[in-house]
Amino acid sequence: MDFALTDEQQDLRATARRYLAGRYPAQRIGALADGPHGSEASTWPELIRQGWLDADLTTVELALLAEESGYALHPAPWWSTVALAAPYLRGQGEAVTVPATYAAGDVRADRSRAGWLLYGVAPAVPDAGPARQVVVRADTPEGPAVFTVPSDAPGLTVTTPDTLDTLRPMARCRSPACRPGCWSGDQAAEATAAARDVGGTLLAAEAVGVATRALDLAVGHARTREQFGRPIGGFQAVAHQLADVYAAIEPARSLTYRAACLVARKDEAASAVAEAVIAARHAAVHSCEAAVQTLGGTGVTWEYPLHRWLRRALWSEAFAGLDPDPYATVANRLLAEPAATVSPNVPSRGGHHAQP
Repeated sequence: MDFALTDEQQDLRATARRYLAGRYPAQRIGALADGPHGSEASTWPELIRQGWLDADLTTVELALLAEESGYALHPAPWWSTVALAAPYLRGQGEAVTVPATYAAGDVRADRSRAGWLLYGVAPAVPDAGPARQVVVRADTPEGPAVFTVPSDAPGLTVTTPDTLDTLRPMARCRSPACRPGCWSGDQAAEATAAARDVGGTLLAAEAVGVATRALDLAVGHARTREQFGRPIGGFQAVAHQLADVYAAIEPARSLTYRAACLVARKDEAASAVAEAVIAARHAAVHSCEAAVQTLGGTGVTWEYPLHRWLRRALWSEAFAGLDPDPYATVANRLLAEPAATVSPNVPSRGGHHAQP
């Protein structure tokens, strides 16, 4: 598989990085995170003009934008819209023009004379505050179905408690009774499969961006901070730790690009996506924790922005909106392989090979 980016994809990534770096320096990210709203939905028209919502973007191009979004901590509700809601909306033939999100939880739906009635609570919905459309997964007497609900639908309430990552506020949605649009059966199953693959790939891509930014912050500090008359990056304890982080990020990036290519080609990608999610989540948390250790006391101050990226890394690690769980997907694939593919040369606990 060729992971080399085309000229157009490289231009897209470079343009996105310039835009995000210019609009969201670290100081502005901190101000938005400490502000009343967290995410900034007012830039939505600008994102549309720049093509971030174009329907012809492949999963590879979306992954590049998600990676740059993680690098900059892009505070707009773009990720929630494109990664979680868009696969369902486009599966139903709808254009994605407004911020949207995806809600799942203890939700059920019943038919009435007026159509479907939706009841229940979704406890953790990303960016539900700025969203104008909510895609809701619910259980019906005929099986799982997916509903599209305008955020101002009668009976739909959204509350936003304090959460770890204030740049991506998680809301609690309650829908005692509203009449949404619905699709179910094969159409819902196809949309769910597409959302699983696209959502997982973009989650991994964003985590790779978070990991890369944390490593850049740590390397920048290690090159300029001096101790005993030399940069701390010259000390083995610092250099080796940052090298370990680099060695974790690069496989995660490759796995993410592989997953994006498979999803874009509509190949079977569930296992590749799960592997990318696991590797990228680990790389993001590992990189942020190593950066905090490299920066020492500076890394744990409120004023220094590193904790914003650590919060996003922990959010990515804890996000449970992917179904099925990536670890379950990988475990099922490994356990389904024939026993003959497993090497019998397993070292003993003492480090010696077992005797035949």
